[in-house]
Amino acid sequence: MRVSSPLSAEQLERIKADVWHKYETEASRPLSVAIMGQTGAGKSSLLNVLFGADLPTGDIRPVTKAPEAITLPVNISGKGGHSLTFWDMPGIGESVLADADYLAMYREKLTACDVVIWALHSDNRSTTYEAMCLRRILEGDDDAALVNKLTFAMTKVDLLTPPSWIFALHGGSGVFAPGARLAAKLSDKALHYEEVFIRPFASLLTASTYNPGGFAVSDERLTFDDYTVRHRGYVSEAVCADYQSRYPEDADVFARLRDNHRVLACSALFRFNLAQLLVAVVNKLGVGATARFRRLLGEAEHLAEVPVDTMRGLGNFLIWDGVRKLLDLSDPAVPPTL
Repeated sequence: MRVSSPLSAEQLERIKADVWHKYETEASRPLSVAIMGQTGAGKSSLLNVLFGADLPTGDIRPVTKAPEAITLPVNISGKGGHSLTFWDMPGIGESVLADADYLAMYREKLTACDVVIWALHSDNRSTTYEAMCLRRILEGDDDAALVNKLTFAMTKVDLLTPPSWIFALHGGSGVFAPGARLAAKLSDKALHYEEVFIRPFASLLTASTYNPGGFAVSDERLTFDDYTVRHRGYVSEAVCADYQSRYPEDADVFARLRDNHRVLACSALFRFNLAQLLVAVVNKLGVGATARFRRLLGEAEHLAEVPVDTMRGLGNFLIWDGVRKLLDLSDPAVPPTL
């Protein structure tokens, strides 16, 4: 038997350099993310909070009339890398004439971008037109590739009151969280949107997440390697629960696969669930994206923090007995414990 001679130190160094070069090439590959959806869904506000941008926003009429680019510098292992580009798109629903141009623009950006966040206004029961627009955008031979780029966010959930929101105070800041009844309401609304916007594409869907190590589930719908676990098909709530009951030791893996096809409730105003949305976007981009998003992910834990002074300005109740003011949350004289 012929035994191969060991590699020389020089050959090993060349192999290591080649591997590192490939890693840096992947980590530095230009990435782009777009945000789409109906006018008034809070797309610009969401990008402003997520990425510290300063896009103009408006409560009365649409402000974004053309794609707006946000460019973030990325530092990879102490070296300069490519930037990340986020595209704020005009909202559909302004007019039939404008939408004809916007849908073609959406199709072009969806094809070009790595991931698209589709913003769904939480306080909206009329979904037929928006669902029709999405179907028109996805028509074509590459519809499977395009639909798997989408991450759906249910925006402006701060409007879904009552029941109440909770502000958990910690010193000079705090975080917003829904009470039990409101959390159930958000879950029901998100599942409804999932039925309308995601389930119709069930046969085209795939899901993926990182492999934490030791994953070895044998299933015709699952494939995996040392780095990634992939699922072929729609990971519904029921599918996830079934996997988790059969393989409880891998419950976290199946929860992350489920997140690929979940509508995520969030609020730019209350900074609610923004970290989960950011992680979902990174998960969609794949294993190599972690290096490119290291700075953003490192800041994600602080996304939910709202200063008390800011919180006071978000209160919309003034209690008045007809003679005197009993409580005004925006009044600095009112202690934060009230």
